[in-house]
Amino acid sequence: MHDLADREWVTLGFGVTALGASFHNDWILQADDRRDYLTRLYLPEGDPTPIVLLIEDLLRLRDSGLGGTEIDLLWQATDVSLGVPGIGGEEREWLDEVLAWAVPLARGRGACADSVTTYPACVPHGTSPAAAAHRRLTAQVLDLVELLDQDEHGDTPVDGTRAALRRCATTVCADLAFRFLVSALMRFAVRLSPAHYGCLERLGTAFGYGPHVVDPAAYLVI
Repeated sequence: MHDLADREWVTLGFGVTALGASFHNDWILQADDRRDYLTRLYLPEGDPTPIVLLIEDLLRLRDSGLGGTEIDLLWQATDVSLGVPGIGGEEREWLDEVLAWAVPLARGRGACADSVTTYPACVPHGTSPAAAAHRRLTAQVLDLVELLDQDEHGDTPVDGTRAALRRCATTVCADLAFRFLVSALMRFAVRLSPAHYGCLERLGTAFGYGPHVVDPAAYLVI
């Protein structure tokens, strides 16, 4: 999320991490398939900004140097309710599928063509003020990634997720990696100290989020 003038849309979770978290384990009872679920989740009318934010995340992941397994692990990290559809082996196809649905929707809501096809460069070589700010925050994100040291569910490799988060933070976008990290902390039920949670809050503020992007993880504080 870069240089967003209207902060209303980043008060709560947003982008690809919010999409993943929205798939509760009974989502298939509410929709015929993944595309039908997307249509039900994002209404056909309204402000295009939430769709544009989703598209930016998807484009960054699709165009990144991350491997399919890394993208899959980041997507699985959003699976707090154990309902996210699997994309293993079709990671970029899934990104393209969502983009093919989202871009016409955003355009129909009034988004300009550039906002759904391009995005500002971030780490490591972006030149915008937001990219420079993200580079300054990257080390703090990487420090918090090291908190991932347990897997309550036992079916997702913690080491691989940590490595994918590091690569996302250093080569794609520190903001996007941070949002995946907040989800992963919940996915792996990581116990947080008050000091660690305070770091999460400060980073959320530094990235420009409202209060309710990080606070779903507050229950992890011991």
